[in-house]
Amino acid sequence: MKKSICIISFSPIYRDGRVLRQIKYLSQVYDLTVIGYGPPHPDWKDKQGIKWVSVVRKPLTLTKKFSELILLTLLGRLRPSFYDYWYWRRLHHRQALEHAMASLCDAFHANDWEALPVAAEAARRHQARLVFDAHEYGPLEFEDRRYWRLLYSPAIRYILHRYASWIDASMTVAPLLAKRYRQEFNLNPLVVLNAPEYVDLTPKKLNPYDIRLIHHGSSIRDRRLERMIETVALCDRRYSLHFMLMDNDPSYLEYLKKLADEVAPGRVFFHNPVAPAEVVERISEYDMGFYLLEPGNFNNSAALPNKFFDFLVAGLAVCIGPSPSMAELVRQYGFGCVAPTFNPSDVAHMLNQLSIDRLTAMQQAAREVARQLNADTEMGKVIRLYQQLLGEARR
Repeated sequence: MKKSICIISFSPIYRDGRVLRQIKYLSQVYDLTVIGYGPPHPDWKDKQGIKWVSVVRKPLTLTKKFSELILLTLLGRLRPSFYDYWYWRRLHHRQALEHAMASLCDAFHANDWEALPVAAEAARRHQARLVFDAHEYGPLEFEDRRYWRLLYSPAIRYILHRYASWIDASMTVAPLLAKRYRQEFNLNPLVVLNAPEYVDLTPKKLNPYDIRLIHHGSSIRDRRLERMIETVALCDRRYSLHFMLMDNDPSYLEYLKKLADEVAPGRVFFHNPVAPAEVVERISEYDMGFYLLEPGNFNNSAALPNKFFDFLVAGLAVCIGPSPSMAELVRQYGFGCVAPTFNPSDVAHMLNQLSIDRLTAMQQAAREVARQLNADTEMGKVIRLYQQLLGEARR
């Protein structure tokens, strides 16, 4: 009889690339119960061996928001156990625990800190294994926002300290994040990169007079995507910039479009986003992946995001600023260029110096490294982790 795993993620799973990879690869070995927001992904709907459970996150009323502020700012600091009450008063957390308990799984997989208490309690009551995928470093996720540092960071630290000793195995997305979790919570996370499945794409010839930069992902103000527009405005006319953005913040997306019309008319284009499984093939139509992620907080400094590996598997050269984790891989494998600063003039100067031969060599290097850094390799680590955990006797 196959062992079973309950995957818990408080995210819209149908468009969460990391969780979708977990489902695809783990379902080849184990029966799964998946708990999260929204409808099941079409590929996994009604699939044998996968049970999909949706929970609903209701927005807080003004009264509840006010009481939450009191809990977080006053009571939680006076007595940290109030953070438990803050967490469990959320209906979707209680619903998720109920469904997790009903799953009777052999292991519970918590995606990010918010799912950890649910997974931990279910694992404890069933004497099952507990695996924590930390994704980013939760306590500092939005550290550049003062309200987050004051209100949510202490609560998340409390939750992580409270359940750290319960965790049988953990993972995260980058080496710097793993180091931070070792130092602060005595965890030893396995680094599982956010790499997509390898696709053997036919290389296309570069047009020296039309070099198309691509950036895909979320339209989030904190990421300062306008920096890339300002860069292209200073680049040679051979460069154009293409965005494929989710509409997370409609007003910000409109701001980007207006700015593009003002500073780089006819050279910046906005395209509709596609499903995670379609991203690599779609962006392979372009020439160079582009991402300027200023390290305004710890997570940005440590980031090795999905899009970075999408660029590689799509066979694109990569242009980034001096983001430490990404820059280390770019320099190690030679598949891109790292600007000396995040200043648009410095980035544009670097791009303007690139020859077609250099760009072609970068693309070739990207295709080669994608054979090593892909979902088969990374998710193979996760499968081996579970085989080790579930091959042992239960505690």
